[in-house]
Amino acid sequence: MLIKGFGNVCHETSSQKEKAIVPEKTFRSKEIDLTQEKVLGIGFLDDPTGSIRYGMRAEYAEDSSSADPIIKVTIQKTGSEEVHYISLNDVNVTNASEIEMFALCCYADDTGQGTGGTFGTWQTLNYYRANASGNGAFKLTNPADSCLSVKQNWLSMIEEMRKLYMEAGLYKQALDGDSLLNCFVHNHSEIVEKGENSHKNLPLQDSQNW
Repeated sequence: MLIKGFGNVCHETSSQKEKAIVPEKTFRSKEIDLTQEKVLGIGFLDDPTGSIRYGMRAEYAEDSSSADPIIKVTIQKTGSEEVHYISLNDVNVTNASEIEMFALCCYADDTGQGTGGTFGTWQTLNYYRANASGNGAFKLTNPADSCLSVKQNWLSMIEEMRKLYMEAGLYKQALDGDSLLNCFVHNHSEIVEKGENSHKNLPLQDSQNW
């Protein structure tokens, strides 16, 4: 599942994508349209200056399938939209960008494979990485200029923070770490195994130490 460059991320501006002319829809096509238009989750990115926050939302791409789930992430900027397509079969949680992890979290929640938290898997992961960055163990990549370009090992960050929470007696937070690890290792490996071009190099052996 190793990601090379940005091969798994396609992007465009809203002005670049032409609207398709859709023929008369059947009941089945309406059902598909509703699935594609469903908002899976929302998040926020910061302007590089830190003075503005941009909203982002996740939806299924038109060509997404259960074997090859593709998430369309739209970033709403001032006066424009920026669209990115994330192929989840190609996401490597040991070397992933902010936007890839956002897409994966939203998909996990929609398919019942997330953490089950009130505010969703992305928010759980967010508080984990915020505390990790406070300890100097992880870099915040929520500025819009680094959400794609900076890739980090999210799996090792979760493992390290879970260990610290457990040692501090913060068992609820440690259990959140268990849920995140289960989501990103066990469940995501099943997603990848369904893809025709799946890879097998996600480090599942680490699960023995949880």
